[in-house]
Amino acid sequence: MRLCYTRPGAFSDPVVLLMKTLRTAATALLPAVTVGLLTVLGLACSRTPPGSVDDLFVTNKRFNIDNEAGVVRVYARVENTGKGIVREAKMEATLRSADGSKRGANNVILKDIAPGEKRDFSIIVTSHSQAADVDILAREVEK
Repeated sequence: MRLCYTRPGAFSDPVVLLMKTLRTAATALLPAVTVGLLTVLGLACSRTPPGSVDDLFVTNKRFNIDNEAGVVRVYARVENTGKGIVREAKMEATLRSADGSKRGANNVILKDIAPGEKRDFSIIVTSHSQAADVDILAREVEK
């Protein structure tokens, strides 16, 4: 077994020295390599294509029940959180009763929602009985 001089008063095996050096280098480079790989994989394995309705986020949902007219007026804001323009999106409002059953639905088509844009919209839904809540979903427009 060969021994090599590492510092005053200490001797070590060359293989051990090499392993310690490699471990130190790998530990120092690991964060940079990990970030690089995640960036490449994130771009290559994107969940949705640019401009997908999956990038639309609904906020500020509120509704007004008009029992005399038998309708519910739904107001909301949609934000495009993606990187591409959403050319068309069907914003669908569904009325729900207290037990969760469907009580009415209607939709509106929104066009050309730019990345980062926030757009207000409203939908009037005919109510077929007492509505307790409203679900709003963004869907692809059927062609």
